[in-house]
This record gives sequence, structure tokens and C-alpha cells, in this order.
Amino acid sequence: MERKAKAAALCAVFLALTAVFGALPYVFLLPVLIASVTTDFKTSLIVSVFFGVISLLYALMSGSLVAVAFVSQPWIPIAARIFVGPAARGAYLLTNKIVRKEGRLKKILPVCIGGAVGSLVNTALVVCLLVLTSGSVEVGGVTVIAYVSVMLISGAIELAVNTIVLPPLALTLGRLGLIKPKPACAESAAQTASDGKADESAQNKEKEN
Repeated sequence: MERKAKAAALCAVFLALTAVFGALPYVFLLPVLIASVTTDFKTSLIVSVFFGVISLLYALMSGSLVAVAFVSQPWIPIAARIFVGPAARGAYLLTNKIVRKEGRLKKILPVCIGGAVGSLVNTALVVCLLVLTSGSVEVGGVTVIAYVSVMLISGAIELAVNTIVLPPLALTLGRLGLIKPKPACAESAAQTASDGKADESAQNKEKEN
């Protein structure tokens, strides 16, 4: 029960950070990426969906070309962002498995790869969906199609920023004891323990009957 309460509180913190960072250029993905390399698939998915909703809300208050396109197709910011957290989490876990030798590389590389993949997925999905569904949307004489190069440059900057900033930030928070990166083995162990408890509970009920 205490573990669930702690997880819920941590998820709430990430949601609050997402709401704050959602208005900041180039670093708006950081809360999602931090959640992806420090929690689990479920939390990363929840934070990703919330980030999509926050993106849409901010778009309603902005007059930029991307914001206008988001408002014209409100499902895009949510659909595109749903995959960011899980993709980053999956890349983190896979890299963590590949790098077997304990050390600084094993601590930093999975976080870097997870952040990079999450950032790339975000840019790729947003740009592709906007081009396919809202290419003709225009603001100030500029269409979404003509604006693709600007979005790709912004995506490249976001990729660099997230890849550089995420590892020291996540590791520092871990050293402070606020959050702790959760590798694949930990998730597997947690699932095994959960399954074990379920089996034990079922056996006890059978004995009682």
C-alpha cells in the first residue's frame, strides 16, 4: 500500500513538472523523459498522455503555426506524445541489457539513448502527422509544409538538449534519493514478486476452502 502511495505521489510530481515545462522551449520533454528512465512503462505512458493534453491546452493559448495546426487537429498532440514515454523507456531498458559491464557507461549510456529516442519519436510523429493531415494550414502566409524545415531544426536542438541535460539531471536526482533509475531487472523482479504473491494468495484460499 505504501509503495502504491509513493508511486502515485511520484507520478503526480511528474505531471506537475510536465505542466510547468510544457511552456518552455526545447526542454518541454524533460519531465516525460525523466519519468521514462526512472519509473516504469505505466508511469511513462501516463505522463506522456498528460503531456499531449497539456500541449493541446497551450496550443489553445498560442497563435503559432504549430499551435493553430494542433487546434485544427486536436488528436495529433495527444496521439503523437502517447508513444514518447514508452519508446524512451523501451530504449533505456534495451540499452541497459546490452551494456553488461557495471560502471559509469552503464549508468549514463542507457539514459542518453532513452532520452534521444524519446526526443526523436516526438519530433518524427508530430512532423509526420502535421504534414499528412494539416499541411495546408496557414498562418501569416506560411503553411505547415513550408514550416517543416523549422520544425526539424527545432527537433534537432531538442534532441541535443535532452541528450545532454537528461543524464546529469536524472543521476543527480538519484543521488539525492529523490528518484532512482529502475533497470529492467528491477521491473522483472517486481513483476515476479507480484506474481509470487498472487500465487501464494490463491494457495492460501484453496487451503482455507
